[in-house]
Amino acid sequence: MKARQVSPRGARRRAVVSSEPTTPTFRKPRMKDVGRLVHVENFFSATRDSGYRSTSFAMAELVDNAIQAGASRVTIDVLTPSKDGIEIVVTDDGAGMSARHMQQALAFGGTTRFGDRSSLGRFGMGLPNGVLSQARRAELYSWRGRQVLWTYLDFDEVVQGTYVTIPSPKRVVPPDFVGKSPQGSAVRLLKCDRLDYRRRSSLLTRLEHDLGRIYRHFIGTRLKLTLNGKKIPPYDPLCIQKNAVVNGGRLFGDALRYQLTSISGAPGEVVVRFAELPVEDWHGLTNSEKQKLGLTRSSPVSIVRAGREIDHGWYFMGSKRRENYDDWWRCEIAFDPTLDEFFGITNSKQRIVPRQALIETLASDIEQVARALNSRVRRRFEMLKVHTSLREAERRAASADRSLPRLPPVRRREATAYESLLDDLGRQDAPYLVRVAELTDAIAFDFVRRDNQLCLLLNSRHPIFRDLLGPLASSDLDRDQKWATLLTMLVLATARAEASAANEATRRTLLRDQRRLWSDVSAAFYNAV
Repeated sequence: MKARQVSPRGARRRAVVSSEPTTPTFRKPRMKDVGRLVHVENFFSATRDSGYRSTSFAMAELVDNAIQAGASRVTIDVLTPSKDGIEIVVTDDGAGMSARHMQQALAFGGTTRFGDRSSLGRFGMGLPNGVLSQARRAELYSWRGRQVLWTYLDFDEVVQGTYVTIPSPKRVVPPDFVGKSPQGSAVRLLKCDRLDYRRRSSLLTRLEHDLGRIYRHFIGTRLKLTLNGKKIPPYDPLCIQKNAVVNGGRLFGDALRYQLTSISGAPGEVVVRFAELPVEDWHGLTNSEKQKLGLTRSSPVSIVRAGREIDHGWYFMGSKRRENYDDWWRCEIAFDPTLDEFFGITNSKQRIVPRQALIETLASDIEQVARALNSRVRRRFEMLKVHTSLREAERRAASADRSLPRLPPVRRREATAYESLLDDLGRQDAPYLVRVAELTDAIAFDFVRRDNQLCLLLNSRHPIFRDLLGPLASSDLDRDQKWATLLTMLVLATARAEASAANEATRRTLLRDQRRLWSDVSAAFYNAV
């Protein structure tokens, strides 16, 4: 028998609602309610205040469901069918649902994956919790082939007592947002009265950033996520993903790995990664530019469960207090869902409350690395001040270069112990470049030839820089700055004279050995008591 075509209830109705939060509607229990395990009307009113951090985290519940259904594409459309209200439609190309599964999906705890720790969901609370925290009505569509089923969840009808069970899904005419995928699901939020923003443009901006951050490990590999027809790019707080909106960070050290056993006896792993941000490139940005990049007012520690960010903040830092320098490094703590109890995961997957045993396991190592990174950032800022003062030496040397004999051409770039520094030396259009670095050798300085450029590397650990040139260069006194410039030009002249040697073998052996000997003697003089 051919199914009867009907239109979804309220599909053509234009809801005119306010975006202002509303006061929950609680009904005094009646005598016949006494002894009931759940007072449904009051439960639904209370669950609207379930504590979602933002509209973005509520929408993430719907994206989680789509990913678990095998979706490779999720589209989010924020619409304004009337000037007074916003509708949100989340559509995916996942496996779709049967009529029974649709009813389960809209019910609290109604999931076929309850307790499943293999992926994102686990409790079956996400869909009803997420939609009711933002809207008073949600409509669910699902299709496999040409047949599109529809049902809904309406808060007002529940409170009025007319809504007792999830309505049996009905076959409907496919709405426009169903798209061309052979199977999938869509959730439509109507009467949205608790969104973070009244203006659609502000909401779109917030959703793009938050969802791009939450699903950064999925976007571009397993998931295409779009917002009003525009691809959501990944926002990586560590700034190491090449396809992220902001990148340029570098991993610091090796990842810390912890093999743990869950309360139920299942194995699980915690992986901790650290990254340094490019201080030298970004330190000169304005405060507003730094804020746009997420440098200031940021949360250095990102908590990732099953590839999806669930929280960020200042976690597992022991006794270390946060400082301004901590804006310039990041930490990501990723763990398996089997360890949920250790991390104290809430059913909304947006917050952790770690157990003391986990804190004791992780905090000492993480605090130690955090202090080391803080010190490195501090030194890099000090070096930036030094580099700024040494640019005058570069300028004056370049001005004098025209009156000096040309350096012999570089036939091939010599392999040095400082290859990793070459990419960070900066521009190559100037004849001279001076940088301070922690050289692995005990030598006072070294240099590298790049085409027609001579790059001088001052060893920050040698007494000549540590006790003389460095303090002068970082001083606020003009007199000290001038002395630092003169001393730098003296060292630069020594490097240029060595580089002028026509005989390459002489330059490699005799002159370098002489420089090493001079470095050792000068260090002995400076360290003498």
